[in-house]
Amino acid sequence: MAKGMGLLLLFSCGTMLGWSKARSLEQRAGELAAWQEFLRQFRTVLASTRAAPGEIVKMLAKQTAFTDLRGVQKMAEAFRESGSFAHAAQAAAGDGKRGAAEGFLLSLGDTVGVKPLEEQLSALEGAILLLGREAEAAREESRRYGGLFRRLGVLLGLLAVVVLA
Repeated sequence: MAKGMGLLLLFSCGTMLGWSKARSLEQRAGELAAWQEFLRQFRTVLASTRAAPGEIVKMLAKQTAFTDLRGVQKMAEAFRESGSFAHAAQAAAGDGKRGAAEGFLLSLGDTVGVKPLEEQLSALEGAILLLGREAEAAREESRRYGGLFRRLGVLLGLLAVVVLA
């Protein structure tokens, strides 16, 4: 009985490992798409209202689409401390592992809120396009490798059961 429970536990651990890796690929693709939408809305509001970047970030941070997006709340808080987009982008990127979205935010730091409006809009449009490419590549990677990781997890669990049984 105990051996059977242990083998079931090993099988489920292997399976969950594969599903976890597939889920992380899906989350990365979703996060990149959400950052792309954030920058798209930021650009639209900036072009239409010519509001200060800090006000735009604070407004967008209140939207339900961006409340779960890691980094947006940090950006809004950083704008309260300092009015600099570069400082807010640094706060959003954090000290941890930086992904593509954080890299694009950091690259916008010396343009948004500093340069003339047309240069800001152009830089934002470029970042939106590049993030779109990154998001599409992440979706393709998730589609291609997500199922593979799930199947490998199940096979890893089965292998552990067969070897130890």
